[in-house]
Parts: sequence; structure tokens; C-alpha cells
Amino acid sequence: MKFKIFDFVFIAMFLGIIVFISVSTYRKGGKAESVIIEAEGKSYIYMLDTDRRIEAPGPLGNTIIIIENREVFIIDSPCRDKLGIIAGPINKPGEWNACMPNKIFLRIPDSTDNELDSLSF
Repeated sequence: MKFKIFDFVFIAMFLGIIVFISVSTYRKGGKAESVIIEAEGKSYIYMLDTDRRIEAPGPLGNTIIIIENREVFIIDSPCRDKLGIIAGPINKPGEWNACMPNKIFLRIPDSTDNELDSLSF
């Protein structure tokens, strides 16, 4: 089977489309500026440019969260499995971490986070 010039053009266009879709889908754009911590039905927003230690109250006790070097991580929690601690730091838009038994949720908002969505109407 011989390849013709249009075969190569078609293959190049196909690969270009795949690369474009992959990059636009998996790219986490921008630099993280803040973290949203949800605890006891309330949301708290903290800027990542200030290092701090946060005690987030939950039904099992306090979960200790650290913001340091523009990263957010859980260092202590009263839950049994400690999966939020094992998960490590989050620092990119769209990333999240949680201590589900203690009902603590951390997320770094990305450009698609809006207060209004289709369910708001």
C-alpha cells in the first residue's frame, strides 16, 4: 500500500486535533490564588500567598490544615484512615482534598468556578 501526500496531510491534521484536545482538556490553567475550605456547612476562603495554620472544626474534632509555599495540605485529622493526610498537598486550580469522615473539603478554584450555574435559575 502506497501513501499519497493527502494521506500524510490527513494523518498530520488528525494528530494535531488530538494534541489540541488533549492539551486543552488536561491543562490546568493559571496560578492558584486561593483555597476554599468547607467545614460545618460554611465556606472559608484563604489566600495562598500567606502561610498559615487552620483548625477546621468537624463532627469528629478539628482537622489541621496548613497553607505553606502556596500549597495546602492536611497534617492532622481525627478520622481513622487519614486518607486526606496521605493524599498530600494541593496547589493547582481544580485540585481538591477532603477528610470525608470529618466533613472537611478543600478545593482550589479554577477559572470555571462561578457562583451561578444552570441550576441557579
